[in-house]
Amino acid sequence: MRTQLMIMLIVAAVALAAAAALIGLIVWLGWQVGVAVAIGLLALVVVLYLRVIKPWHLRWGATDEEVARVMPGDELISGASSATRAISINASPEQVWPWLVQLGYGKAGWYSYDWIDNDFRRSADRVLEDHQQLAPGDRILMMPEKGFVVQAVDQPRSIVSVLEDGSTSWSLALYSEDSGTRLVSRWRPKFDLTPATFLLTVLSEPGTFVMEQKMLRSIRDRVEAGAGRRL
Repeated sequence: MRTQLMIMLIVAAVALAAAAALIGLIVWLGWQVGVAVAIGLLALVVVLYLRVIKPWHLRWGATDEEVARVMPGDELISGASSATRAISINASPEQVWPWLVQLGYGKAGWYSYDWIDNDFRRSADRVLEDHQQLAPGDRILMMPEKGFVVQAVDQPRSIVSVLEDGSTSWSLALYSEDSGTRLVSRWRPKFDLTPATFLLTVLSEPGTFVMEQKMLRSIRDRVEAGAGRRL
């Protein structure tokens, strides 16, 4: 599968770049000093990520009120961590809703970086009539045979789903405002802390943000462009 292959290639490229940087430091500064400098730089990057970058991307675009607000699906996984991201759209919730319902691999795609996800298929730039029905029990696929199971649909307000392994809930909700609609996305993951899950979080957390901010911006742009012609 091309999506999985691309993700593996990206992870491998990052690992190779890190290894090349370490080797370069050792060649330049010697073994002991090179390793010490590498450890120091790694510690600096970790601190910068935890103190600055992570708090920013976990609430990208969201207001204090939106971060604190109880959203549909929050109750599904107790004790989970939370990421809340949001964007304003100059349209009504009814105009935004069709673009959310058709999300997913095999449907409209993810409106993100198609060269990474959606098996390199271009995400839809129109509302697709064949994918306008969504109900509890349906799946929102990230890739073939892997994705979220829909738990609740409240048209045109919210879609709540849970990752098939039960580890993460995801809520997409629309809130009316004077200038249009706020589209708010909330993830609530919960994993047993193990070396494997720690590594998975380190690798996936920034990647999830990069893909989701693109998705939110693309939905906004599609809706505001008025590309609502039915296929």
